[in-house]
Amino acid sequence: MKEKNLQLAQKDIDDALETVESIEKCLDSSSFSKDTLKDKFLELSNKVQELENLLKVEGII
Repeated sequence: MKEKNLQLAQKDIDDALETVESIEKCLDSSSFSKDTLKDKFLELSNKVQELENLLKVEGII
């Protein structure tokens, strides 16, 4: 894997993990809206899709 793509993959993973942590905090709070939760899941889905595309370009998946 090229160094640049490796760095991009690491950033995508870090971003996805931050989004998961954000979702956990949202669920732990007693005052979250369905729209907020939906937006966070869509954000996570987009980040995972970006990572998947990068891994496909590299021939890993």
